[in-house]
Amino acid sequence: MRAFPFFRVGQGGLEIACHPSGKRPCRMQVFRIWDINQKTFYLRNNQLVAGYLQGSNTKLEEKLDVVPIEPHTVFLGIHGGKLCLSCVKSGDETRLQLEAVNITDLSKSKDQDKRFTFILSDSGPTTRFESAACPGWFLCTALEADRPVSFTNTPEEARTVTKFYFQKD
Repeated sequence: MRAFPFFRVGQGGLEIACHPSGKRPCRMQVFRIWDINQKTFYLRNNQLVAGYLQGSNTKLEEKLDVVPIEPHTVFLGIHGGKLCLSCVKSGDETRLQLEAVNITDLSKSKDQDKRFTFILSDSGPTTRFESAACPGWFLCTALEADRPVSFTNTPEEARTVTKFYFQKD
């Protein structure tokens, strides 16, 4: 299990360095994210997509703003935490949505904020992001470049990529 910079090992095992709904304010940290095929995230028409950015386009890369909630559970955002990633289920459809919410205003104790919560699971150097609001649904990219970042409930299927490199910026 890989330790993330916002966690520390204490006598009782992993401890959180801060608590969003606790007494200490939580510090947002910035991470780079790219899938195992080297596609990075960027915004196109207000939609998060994954593609190969080169040359002057590398400045379009979106880094993830991360606020830890508890060990291996986080809120994710972009644009300084002003746009948050959420998992929204409507009928049979489960989709990724960017919502204009301040990431530091979210709370693990509020049911309405569960859609913004992601559970991180490590597998060697890569990380998967599972929606807490929609268990079994994982953040994914398409095999093709410049396609929307979305969710899948078949993470082992060869049509999508659910393993990401996730590194503190």
